[in-house]
Amino acid sequence: MDLTNFEPTRTLPGLLLDRANREPDAVALRYWRDGVMQTITWRTYRDRVRDLALGLVAHGVRHGDRVAVMSSARPEWVFAALAVQSVGGAVIGVYPTNSPAEIEQLLEHSEAVAFIGETTTELGKVAEVAAHTPKLRLVVGIEAPPPELPEVIKGTTWEALCEEGTQYADDSADPLSALVAGGSLDDAAVLFYTSGSTGVPKGVTHSHRTLQHSVQTFIGLYPQILSHEHDVVGFLPLAHVAPALVSVFAPLLSRLVVTYCRIGDYEDVLRLVRPTAVLWPPRFYEKIAGELISQTEAWPRLRRYAYDAAMWAGRRVAERRWSRRRPSVLLRIAYAAALRWVFLPLRATAGMDRIRVAYTASAAMPESVIAIWQIWGLDLRENYGLTETAGCPIAHFDQPFPRPGFIGREFPDPRFQVKVADDGEMLLRAPLLFAGYWRNPAETEAVFEDGWFRTGDLMERTPQGDIRLIGRKKDVIITRGGKTIHPQPIETRLKESSLINEAIVVGDARKYLTVLLEPSTTAGARSAEVLAERLRAEVARVNADLARVEQLKDFRVLPRSLEAERGERTANGKIKRNAVVSSFAALIDDMYGANDDVAIANHVRSRPN
Repeated sequence: MDLTNFEPTRTLPGLLLDRANREPDAVALRYWRDGVMQTITWRTYRDRVRDLALGLVAHGVRHGDRVAVMSSARPEWVFAALAVQSVGGAVIGVYPTNSPAEIEQLLEHSEAVAFIGETTTELGKVAEVAAHTPKLRLVVGIEAPPPELPEVIKGTTWEALCEEGTQYADDSADPLSALVAGGSLDDAAVLFYTSGSTGVPKGVTHSHRTLQHSVQTFIGLYPQILSHEHDVVGFLPLAHVAPALVSVFAPLLSRLVVTYCRIGDYEDVLRLVRPTAVLWPPRFYEKIAGELISQTEAWPRLRRYAYDAAMWAGRRVAERRWSRRRPSVLLRIAYAAALRWVFLPLRATAGMDRIRVAYTASAAMPESVIAIWQIWGLDLRENYGLTETAGCPIAHFDQPFPRPGFIGREFPDPRFQVKVADDGEMLLRAPLLFAGYWRNPAETEAVFEDGWFRTGDLMERTPQGDIRLIGRKKDVIITRGGKTIHPQPIETRLKESSLINEAIVVGDARKYLTVLLEPSTTAGARSAEVLAERLRAEVARVNADLARVEQLKDFRVLPRSLEAERGERTANGKIKRNAVVSSFAALIDDMYGANDDVAIANHVRSRPN
């Protein structure tokens, strides 16, 4: 692949066919199941996709149809995606934590004709709403058969569907190739749903062409994966755009090998695989760093002295890197010893010793977390991408150990362009931009201006060309785990209660959501204990209909009403979220307790002797 002049020529299933023909016995992917590592070759990968694709065709799935998949990260998700695309359809990822109401909304909006679920939990959710999804006609269970469904919907198992596929073939000696030949680069390949909580879900539509340009930018992060095998651990939900890009589509164009595992097993699998490519939301780097710091605090005194000395050298090397100054010879020698004898063994306990360059995106990363990993010798860099871009049009592509706080520069292909609007909004133009919002031309038109995509993010650029994000125009919350939440629908549900006058959901750059509540005048007549109990019940009522990532983990009652004079309301009474968060910062902090990033920040600072 020529990274700066790449142009797709085959659909994604076409790439699979080429790879299986070229190196059928090479390892395509691995998976960890019940303590055993299993390997799948490109030939087996192709055969699984062929059987499933023909099984879908046997049940009437046709070119242009949509098929939803609700599963953890596992090979079956990948096979399903490529099988649906082989037929000429688009796959839709559904988060395993989605509620039945959200599943119904997604299936109805996308007009999905089939649903593939992993366990009885997912299958039970879809069965609960199946009667309200008029286009749905097939439900497939990966690990279990579907429960009772409406008469017009066929239920079957993964094995049975694949078995039907082996029996369903025309006279062609190569039925999969015949199916794939009917596809086009500009066919819809994936719908990524981003805002089911708003009441008007938006399905971000990516084609085979835009996804391959997105892979182009990922390979720009790790150019070596074109010629050398690299390992990545796939445990994040593939319904999310970044894990899907890395774990499903990037291997088709590179030598990246994914090891899939359940999220509960990822720490064990990290230690086993020792990945060489990593793209995670900030929360995982923060969590592992916190665990490693705890390890060092339990070390014997002599080993602690060695660690403190290594940190002394690491801090000074990091400071010189950020200011683009070369460390002295003695400092370089001291740091090399620290890396070999202290930091790499420490990182090895988490399976992070083989990785040299790692990336983070999806949410704000505390600068202290980037700093600690860089001190430990991991070249952790931020990049920028959205569901609408799939890939990363902006990143530190060729800037090792960058100073925290910047997201880098444009991908080095002249078709990738970034400019600042008059109001400071970042505008993008690039071949990886999505094809549009599914069945929503008005929203699609609203985010484009003369061919430029309006990101909703505010930016500034240094004289050297580095880009920094300085805020967002959109009223959204992005949690530390990279989940984008629209707070208004949640707040509206809470304010349906006669007890609640105002509700302000918070959680930007935090691990989870919480809420500040302003009681109504009538509610104030109750005792504090009774009011708290009633409000807790109202929060539970709203949580019952929300996905896990949207649920409110705690609440606090505001000690006073919100006031325009304090900047907390506009002149016409609207809430100013940032001002409220600032006014009641201590109350909010009380709902989160000690954060890992605080401990990491303290750890990064020099200790007194």
